[in-house]
Amino acid sequence: MHQSYRFAIAYFILFGALLLASGMVLFFSKIGFSYEAVESYYLGNEALFTSPKSSYGLLEVALPHLGSMGLFIMVTGHFLLFSTKQKKHHAIKIVIALFIVALLDIFSGFLIVEGWTLFIWIKLLSFIFLQLLGLYLLWLLFISVWQGIVAHKN
Repeated sequence: MHQSYRFAIAYFILFGALLLASGMVLFFSKIGFSYEAVESYYLGNEALFTSPKSSYGLLEVALPHLGSMGLFIMVTGHFLLFSTKQKKHHAIKIVIALFIVALLDIFSGFLIVEGWTLFIWIKLLSFIFLQLLGLYLLWLLFISVWQGIVAHKN
């Protein structure tokens, strides 16, 4: 792999990590990481004077997330094509899992609003798995690029 690709991928890893970190901070500050907080966010809370989310409002949030999460996962997975065959096989499973948890994370809000409160847990778990798997995929990419840099110097 050419050195300029390694630099581009390294910057992508940095921006990807910042994206995941900012998503975690925003989720925590806007919604919270408890069952009650997620329930209150989507279904409203009279004591806090918050109204329930509408399907239209959720759609306005879901559409940009579909594009950005899909692009992030696809590009990260694509960059792993430059790694070893063993990492590629492992990365394919992670990419598929990431797409699944991203879709669960995005669409669970719609089901919560429709009264399927089980999806409050799914929302929390899918968000946590999305963050962890995203970081893990970036870590695999980082290791792949780092090994390429070290091998290039030797």
